Amino acid sequence: MRAWEPEDAVFLLDLESRSETVQYLGPDPMPMTTFEQAAASIVRRRAVREDGQGIWAITLRNGGELVGNLLCKPMSEQMQRLIGMGLADQPREIGWHLHPDAKGQGYATEAARAVIDYANQRNVTTEILAIVDPRNTPSLQLCERLGLQRIGSTTGYVSPEHVVFLVPSANDDGQRVRDDGR
Repeated sequence: MRAWEPEDAVFLLDLESRSETVQYLGPDPMPMTTFEQAAASIVRRRAVREDGQGIWAITLRNGGELVGNLLCKPMSEQMQRLIGMGLADQPREIGWHLHPDAKGQGYATEAARAVIDYANQRNVTTEILAIVDPRNTPSLQLCERLGLQRIGSTTGYVSPEHVVFLVPSANDDGQRVRDDGR
């Protein structure tokens, strides 16, 4: 993984202009339609940089060919309200999407595992969540491969109901309690 670079805008436009790529990306997902949108998105992605947080380009080890996107960033207050899980602290959201030509080859698993391992090595105590559309079978399977704990579901994020997963932390026993006592 590496930071998105301005010259990656052509790839990002190709990746996110595809409805099959963006269909599960948040409320009202809209495919990109212009190079300018891709360039502006790269500027925003590069701005998310804190210890263990970011939005990265996933590349192949040999040759550096771009294959997708992985994020681990603070969840916005709006998103926290939408999912309605009663979280005590501002969690991080982990997510991924790959170019259709790169799916099914383990790239998202490897990238997500690297970010999770880094967070655990750094003793990050902030909860990390994945919000997955139940129709997105590959992402549900990825959450299972990564050992994420299903902690509930929400209808507030996007229709239909979404599954909420928690990334187990090396700092606890994996059992988190929401601030509403559940």
